[in-house]
Amino acid sequence: MSLLHFGIDRTQFFDAHYQSRWWLKRQMLSENNLNWKHIDQALYAMENANTQIKLFKDGPVEPGRYTEPYWELGEQRTRIVKDVLYRYLTDGATLVLNKLQLYLPEINDYCMDVAQFVGEKTNANAYAAFGGDGSFGKHWDTHDVFALQLIGRKRWRLYQPTFELPLNHQTSLNHKAECPAEPVLDTVLAAGDLLYIPRGWWHEALPIADDETFHIAIGTFPPKLLDYLLWLCGNRLPDRIESRSSINAYLNTTDLVESFIPLLQSTLAEPENLHNFYIAFTEQQRVKSRFNIGSLSPTGISDNTALLGNKIRINSFLPISNDQKTLLANGFKINLDTESADFLAGIISADNLQANKNAKQLSDKENQLLKQLLILDLIERF
Repeated sequence: MSLLHFGIDRTQFFDAHYQSRWWLKRQMLSENNLNWKHIDQALYAMENANTQIKLFKDGPVEPGRYTEPYWELGEQRTRIVKDVLYRYLTDGATLVLNKLQLYLPEINDYCMDVAQFVGEKTNANAYAAFGGDGSFGKHWDTHDVFALQLIGRKRWRLYQPTFELPLNHQTSLNHKAECPAEPVLDTVLAAGDLLYIPRGWWHEALPIADDETFHIAIGTFPPKLLDYLLWLCGNRLPDRIESRSSINAYLNTTDLVESFIPLLQSTLAEPENLHNFYIAFTEQQRVKSRFNIGSLSPTGISDNTALLGNKIRINSFLPISNDQKTLLANGFKINLDTESADFLAGIISADNLQANKNAKQLSDKENQLLKQLLILDLIERF
């Protein structure tokens, strides 16, 4: 069951917006129970791994200004000096919490909704402020961003791209003067609003005076065509003698390269190669999920209706479909018969969740399937 109501068909999104045009959706959260106490909990969990915690005020703030080293049990550690942190925030600094989905399950839930909507791996960086001038100024990102406002409000300005589809190393740092003067979008996001920004689009996010703000920037990370080409170079092309030819200054390399082009084209276009590449990419992916140690207790889940008292999700950035023959998630791959695939697709969909909750019980087969998938970390109960 999704917590985010996209209000747009996936096909329509890919046709009209994906990597080409921004998209704004107001009030897309079914419920928003996240508050500053959750941020406090995240800071508590992240403090001793504080390379993920950043402060920005007129540029990055040196961590030594708001942290201090100390010794505990024979080990040197670093802690945040809270009154200094609070003073920075009061004075207009922006607090950045990178990879927040690793520390707050509630944030990971939003990431998984986006991941399964676009079929791509996600990551969430978070930004908190109580006024100020923002953190990064006008810039582009090298990945698509779904900006989800969760507390307060923030002003966003978007500008046309001047360098399309940048890769990781192609940042906007040395291109600031190229940003267009006039924005194509100038709007304020309130809690529950979401803004999709394709990679390469200039943008700036500005806190509003006398207003609090907390939003997450959910980045998506698909494999690129270059990744596919590199995979072919390591896994398919070495099998062809043409690719193993030597390049020598005394040889006619022009003819050699030209003779290789048809093979490269046919190898790139081979559907089986593309399918195998994507399977290999998916097999390497892992997603964060909650633990279920309590289910091992004799007082844990003891009947076959309790499992449906929770929302259930596949631990993969790819959603499950009724006609799916295999389930691949978190390094495990299992075969599914038609009955099992229909059952899983049904209980995970929002439309059928309540109907399954109201059912008297699961069959023994369905009950055992869910419990086994939980143990193998292929599904998550939340």
